[in-house]
Amino acid sequence: MCEALKELFADDFKESELKGRNAGRIEGRIEGRTEGAASKIIELVIKKHQKGYTAEDTADMLEEPVSRIQQIYDVIEKSSPDYDAETIYKQLCEKEE
Repeated sequence: MCEALKELFADDFKESELKGRNAGRIEGRIEGRTEGAASKIIELVIKKHQKGYTAEDTADMLEEPVSRIQQIYDVIEKSSPDYDAETIYKQLCEKEE
């Protein structure tokens, strides 16, 4: 009887599995794009920081909230001279948790 039930629900299981995989792929793509955009902003902020711009000036140039840029500046200053955008991104994410 168990085999009969497996065969009966095999198509439903495969369909559910495909839906789950697709949902996971979509979620992964969104997460990757978000991380990529954040890393790009962090790279720009690092460049502005290295040129001596204040967080306020950088926020104005990048049209981002000063509070967000100041958070990035704080992490940059703690990680100086290792200006790695990925490491800074991870540290910012840890702060939010």
